[in-house]
Amino acid sequence: MKILMTLYNIQDYGGIINHVEYLTMGLKQLGHEVDIIGLTPKQKHSFRSFKKHDLQVLPEGTGYYHNQARGWYGMEKVPYLNAHKRNQFIEDASNYDAILWHIPVPTLNKENKGVNQWLPMYDNGTKNIAIVHDGNLPSLYPHLLAVAEKFHAAICVHPAAYHSANVLPMRRYLINNPFEIPENPREGGLSFEQRNGFLSAQIFKAWKRVDTLIKAIPHVIPEADKLVGGAGIEYRYMTSPDKCKPKYYENGVKIWDTALQHGMKYLGVMPNQEVLQTLKQCRLQIDSSWSKKYAAHGAHYNRTTIEAMINGAVPVATDLGMIKTFLKPDVNYIEVPHTATAKQYGEIINQGLTDKQNWEWIQNQNYSYVLHNFEMKNVAQQYIDAINTPAEEPPVKAYGVTSNLLQQATNNLEFFNAPVSLPTALTAQTQCASAGN
Repeated sequence: MKILMTLYNIQDYGGIINHVEYLTMGLKQLGHEVDIIGLTPKQKHSFRSFKKHDLQVLPEGTGYYHNQARGWYGMEKVPYLNAHKRNQFIEDASNYDAILWHIPVPTLNKENKGVNQWLPMYDNGTKNIAIVHDGNLPSLYPHLLAVAEKFHAAICVHPAAYHSANVLPMRRYLINNPFEIPENPREGGLSFEQRNGFLSAQIFKAWKRVDTLIKAIPHVIPEADKLVGGAGIEYRYMTSPDKCKPKYYENGVKIWDTALQHGMKYLGVMPNQEVLQTLKQCRLQIDSSWSKKYAAHGAHYNRTTIEAMINGAVPVATDLGMIKTFLKPDVNYIEVPHTATAKQYGEIINQGLTDKQNWEWIQNQNYSYVLHNFEMKNVAQQYIDAINTPAEEPPVKAYGVTSNLLQQATNNLEFFNAPVSLPTALTAQTQCASAGN
């Protein structure tokens, strides 16, 4: 099978980089041909500047050097404001069995304002597959509804994405993020006694709740390694000499400074290989995130949680962060109530660090689980199966479409200056729902 992957420009690619690289690798190992193209709202494409030391490459993946935030260097791009380039893309697309749209529609970035030339690009004579990476589709890109009829299916990479995509009138699949996993993950791994402490590595956003972990660190046993990595806006607020938010103080002292005094080691922004090596040496991996908005759709955990499972570290996660997921507390992870106090949080971490029997039980469950559910060739085969599945007739019903959602989609289309009305079927469906039918 010949497959094309596309990506519109976004500000920070994050985990999409890993997904694309490992999915490409898995598809190629199954014998499929994969190309990747970027889509940019310009008349002419010029390469972005990168610092060499920031670049990584996975030779069996796309083959392009990439930066975790800024994307791929040297990747072919289609400047779709150029009519000739846009039409050439549409014509060339018919040579592929499917297009995997990793970012199905452009986002509301300022460079996209008033740009509607992306709309014809789905009339390409092949199967369009929308890949949903975000768990808040109705808020972020409801304008996908305007071109939903052009898609064969949507593939959602975690439960929150799957449930939030119930607004789409197309077949949905929940297919996990792909990872490179050895045939025997246990082999060569360190034992409980050879490991120590925990790692928490993630972007410091408000809903990631890193501050709840920072507050708990003084209650964690002194001999444990307390490793924290990542950066972001809340890190800057938490550590700022003059702009630290009041909620990041306790008793007149910054919670960050108190955590440092109790043995926390800050590792900064960690390259992925450094994260993996650190997880091989830790007993626990901690994801403190939770969001009531995301929880309404389902679990929205980090890729690092799965990387921890692969590398023998036991995950610690919140109840809301793991809501409506296939992962189970005390089987795949140690659960922290999102209402836990700092002391309660610290006590749960201490229990996870010292209960060898429970730690080994969860670790062994996870080794088997990830090999079956996240190994990149298994994931890649699920993509192929989804592509090969015939489209449903009549079209799939979108269950979460409301008048508010349609209005937001219309507002988004106005941002793009898009002279497009939403499908009549969606409007009629919403009217029926409002009438109680």
